[in-house]
Amino acid sequence: MKTPERGGTGRGERALRAAFARAFGGRAPAGIARAPGRINLIGEHTDYNGLPVLPFALPRAIRIAFAPRGDAAIVLRHGREGHPPREFTASPAIEPDPPGSWANYVKAAVEHFARLLLETPGASVRGFDAAVDGDIPQAGGLSSSSALVVAAALTFREVNALSMAPLEFAARCAAAERYVGTQGGGMDQAASILGAPGCALRIDFFPLAAAPVPFPEGYAVLACHSLVRAAKTEAARAEFNRRVGECRAAAALLGRAFDRPELPRLGDFAREFGTEACLRALGEAVPPDSKILARARHVFEEAERVVAATRALAAGDMPALGRLMSEAHASARDLYEISAPALEELVRIFLEGGALGARLTGAGFGGFAIALGEEDALTRLMAVIDERFYRPRAPAGPIEELRFIARPAEGARVVPA
Repeated sequence: MKTPERGGTGRGERALRAAFARAFGGRAPAGIARAPGRINLIGEHTDYNGLPVLPFALPRAIRIAFAPRGDAAIVLRHGREGHPPREFTASPAIEPDPPGSWANYVKAAVEHFARLLLETPGASVRGFDAAVDGDIPQAGGLSSSSALVVAAALTFREVNALSMAPLEFAARCAAAERYVGTQGGGMDQAASILGAPGCALRIDFFPLAAAPVPFPEGYAVLACHSLVRAAKTEAARAEFNRRVGECRAAAALLGRAFDRPELPRLGDFAREFGTEACLRALGEAVPPDSKILARARHVFEEAERVVAATRALAAGDMPALGRLMSEAHASARDLYEISAPALEELVRIFLEGGALGARLTGAGFGGFAIALGEEDALTRLMAVIDERFYRPRAPAGPIEELRFIARPAEGARVVPA
């Protein structure tokens, strides 16, 4: 069976070339930078703690049609409503727009890579004209914002003839995105850049490393939007960063307990002392109902689920992978407290409809939930979701933007225009 997500890239790129020509006086773009979003199968909020994740790159992507300029100006036009034109000058210190501006994700990439470029004596920065569009649902937890950072970084790299290995490029894109105020660990950028068709990625951190894990034919993931926006607004960013802070506090407590204050992340303690010893030490340092203890328990146990899920996927044991995904969802809901009622309803319908496993995906607080299963079964399940979840809510816009079936796709690249 051919999943609905395969194909269509050529049409999107043709439309983007035409949009570029309209925006820039009939001029043709020099190339198109394409950066996919990602689905995280399992491993939520482990990356910034230095522990592994298991995502894959989506067929859906952010695309930038671009052409170099003779100066350092960055001139941006976006194809979606609510994304006004933006212009700024490329430099190592760029003033951000107000929080929530789409241009901040482009500024994040340009500032970081301009700073890197200007470390070379005599180097100068070249700007570009750009038309931006894409088909990753926004505010859904599928990493549309990180894909924009990656696409902008690819564009800047191409225009300025920067060269670097994929792992370094992924690490630098993760560092660049901190410009917008979130303290992520790098999963989104690595999945977008390193994605491989037909494979999930086991990604480890500090240092960044990635290994493909084949995703069996005949299986796929159904992704459905909860209709609760998971936007990186001030409130959502604060909730995300609060959990980062709680994990840092847990690491500091473990540093005192084990007399290892130089270890900065929970992953350092997990590797050196093991999950049980770490949880015992934290249990002696904080009350049983402590948020810090709950957050750490999720992170430690989630990392163990990622290891088990990698083995299950490599062996083609999809029922085992599904069970681990469902366990991960319960932990994200009960220990990390990042679910929402609509996500819970989607997960319940998925499991009642025969999915092998289901969970929220992304940072949480809304966005998408995913179900694992055979492709034919997921097509039938999608019809159930339409009837039980979407039709009663009568969402605006095309329903195809709210739910789709996907398998792992290729990573970011620049194609000739």
